[in-house]
Amino acid sequence: MPPGLLLLIGLLAMAATHTFPFLDDLSELAEAAVAIGGAACLSAGVWLWLRKPADRSSAPPVGDGETQ
Repeated sequence: MPPGLLLLIGLLAMAATHTFPFLDDLSELAEAAVAIGGAACLSAGVWLWLRKPADRSSAPPVGDGETQ
């Protein structure tokens, strides 16, 4: 899953736990599940986002001039 999508899902879940009144009708367990799921998505999105540039920099350069 792309990091941007995980970040968006996480941010929407975290915003929903604080702003939307329809969550007041849910049980406390369901509210906690939404908050934990949002935090997990945010954490995974940030981890993937930060890991992505490191993978590109550790790859060997293409066409470095060596021939076999």
